[in-house]
Amino acid sequence: MAGSKKKNDFFWVSFSDLMTTMFFVMLVLFVLTVGYLKLEQAKTVAKVEELQKIVQLEEQFKPLQKGGDFHYLEKCKKFIAKDLMGEEIFEPDKTNILPEFRSMTINVGKKLEEFLSKLEKENPDFSYLLVIEGNMANTYDKRFNKNSEYGFKTSYERALAVYNLWLENNISFRKSNIEVLISGSGFNGLCREPIEKNNKRFSIQIIPKVSNKI
Repeated sequence: MAGSKKKNDFFWVSFSDLMTTMFFVMLVLFVLTVGYLKLEQAKTVAKVEELQKIVQLEEQFKPLQKGGDFHYLEKCKKFIAKDLMGEEIFEPDKTNILPEFRSMTINVGKKLEEFLSKLEKENPDFSYLLVIEGNMANTYDKRFNKNSEYGFKTSYERALAVYNLWLENNISFRKSNIEVLISGSGFNGLCREPIEKNNKRFSIQIIPKVSNKI
């Protein structure tokens, strides 16, 4: 009988230890689960706030869209200088801007700088990527392949020529929260005009980032 009692006492002590251990395990799991759910909730709230900021920012882009200096391509969210649409502002087969179009191009840069400066002041938590993209018109018989290396190189150099002209006239976009990307899509790219000569242009794209200064 004494041996049986000792076995029973040992069983209940072991059982009590097991239940205590399980209780602490469950408590730890509960705390971890609550912490995880709160973290996910915080992420969701942050994403909602970020989306709201982006929507507000889109409203601030409307003056540039509706102004008289730029034509807005809704499908690919790019801006084109209205005064330069359909104009061959570069020397044929070269990357130099023709003298008669230099003042117009400088004016476009000043308008863009003014707009970006206003955005920067009104949205200090945002950063922006300004893409200056060169585009080229193909020949009437589409002699050039869309992926022509000549097209990509020349369109890039023309976009760079535009940017350098702006720099020469003290138009600078590289500020605390603005980065600049020079690119060229050649005879390819989105939002090309069906009238081929109208693709003789450069386009501007402004890409906002939230709470992520460059």
